Amino acid sequence: MNNTKRTRSYPVVQVLRKTVWLALPIVVLFVVVSWFSFSEIRRQNNLALENAVNIYQTELEHKLSAIKHFVQWTVVHDPILDPFKTTGHMGEFRQASNDLRLRVSDMQYSTGSEYQYFFYWDEGDIFFNASELKLDYDTYKAAKAKITSDVKREGGSAPDSSWASLNIRGRTYLYYLITYKHRTFVAMVSIEDMLSPLSSLNLGEHGNIRVQSPIGDIFYQTGERPSGFERRLYDNLVFSGEESGLPFTLLIDAQILGNYGTLFILQFVVFLAALMLSFIMGGYILLTYKKVILPIKLFSEGLKSMGSLEEGEAAELELTDSRVQELNQINDQFKNLIHEITRLRIDVYEAELDKNKFRIHFLQQQIKPHFYLNCLTTIDSMVSLGDLDAAQKMLQFTSRYFRYLFQADKDFVPLGNELDHISDYLAIQNMRLSRSTEYDLDVAKELLSADIPPLLLITFIENSIKHASPPGGEALHIGLVCKKTQDERLSVHITDNGQGFPSDFLKKIYNGEQLEDNGDHIGITNCIRRMRLLYGEAFELSLENSVTGGASVIIHIPYSEN
Repeated sequence: MNNTKRTRSYPVVQVLRKTVWLALPIVVLFVVVSWFSFSEIRRQNNLALENAVNIYQTELEHKLSAIKHFVQWTVVHDPILDPFKTTGHMGEFRQASNDLRLRVSDMQYSTGSEYQYFFYWDEGDIFFNASELKLDYDTYKAAKAKITSDVKREGGSAPDSSWASLNIRGRTYLYYLITYKHRTFVAMVSIEDMLSPLSSLNLGEHGNIRVQSPIGDIFYQTGERPSGFERRLYDNLVFSGEESGLPFTLLIDAQILGNYGTLFILQFVVFLAALMLSFIMGGYILLTYKKVILPIKLFSEGLKSMGSLEEGEAAELELTDSRVQELNQINDQFKNLIHEITRLRIDVYEAELDKNKFRIHFLQQQIKPHFYLNCLTTIDSMVSLGDLDAAQKMLQFTSRYFRYLFQADKDFVPLGNELDHISDYLAIQNMRLSRSTEYDLDVAKELLSADIPPLLLITFIENSIKHASPPGGEALHIGLVCKKTQDERLSVHITDNGQGFPSDFLKKIYNGEQLEDNGDHIGITNCIRRMRLLYGEAFELSLENSVTGGASVIIHIPYSEN
């Protein structure tokens, strides 16, 4: 035996929905990864900036410490300045100045020529530059005035004096001053020159460096700080002067991405391209759904609805407006196919209808011969016995009975006609069997025009006459009640006082088994077939034995009138 594995199928819309739900976590994952990438780039950029500034601070601290030591030692311990005293003369002063310049020149070789040195002897009011002068004359005079005024105001300073700021003609300088025995030695440097090693840092378009004094004053900055939304794109880094041993603190506004900005922008562009591609694909999928999948879906629903078309309805199945050439071709071809199927369906329906009518007529004809011979035999017996009055009545009842049979070739007859036919039949049986059958009829006058299949009720009356045997020699009693139910159906209840239906017969009825076409039950068998042909599943037939004895037949059929 071959085992075939069946692949589970899904609607196209469900596949598209699963694709969208699968894309969402991918987008979320990409956003999370991008955020971590952004954070890592920001951290690496700040780390690189911190390393560069720390190296700068370390070198600058060594350089400033060396300059402070040089200035202190020179003014306090170096005998080169001993000639500057009140007993000295100008030649000694000139020689000492040259020697000091040579000493400073050697110091500048290791610390840098941007650091300039000045000497001031307040007793002799002598001020000169101890290094090559790189200032213009006006700046030089302003520096001289500031230095001499500080010395006169302080009256000398301790060797541990710190660096101070000086603003001259829009430029900021730092200077370090030591006065000892009326001799003052000064080191001064431009803040721009001091910060020049940091000019190579990539701080961004609005990045800047601010220099803050130990008391918190900003005495120099390279540019305006970023403001508004741009401020969110910059990190504020603080490099403390206390921790680095410098006389000032550096405050730096650096762009968040810095040197890695290009890398992140490229990554963001890739993300935007992927996102744009996703939107384009989503739009294309939506367009495909609208122009292709939705028409096919409606087409499929139309196919399902064809099975619920009522008799005589034309099958209309059409795709929605679509620009897909193949779908339009399918639409045209399927219209032709539907028209052909509709035509064949009508032909088959008409053929089946003719077939069912033929079967009904055939079943009716099966009932007609059932009673013929018995009636003729009874009439013959009456004539032979010379009972001509009884034979005449028998002929009248029989003629009406046969006339109804021969005219009952329709699918439905009025209930009143069927009840008259039952009365004729019972009159015939009473005369033929020489016994009286009690017959009780309970039916409203307005129900006499209700449609029922011909020869339906007579079948069960005939069954009672033929098979019912009341106990104790009692007369046979047959009751027939007709009512209209609330659900618009005709209810017929037939009872007798005989011994009831055989148990095996009822068992087959209850189990829905096929009854045998034997002589005993051919009438009931034909009734069931006729009602199934005429009503389908819209009828109910209940056969049972009454608790008080006798058979009970209950029939429910749809109520209608011509």
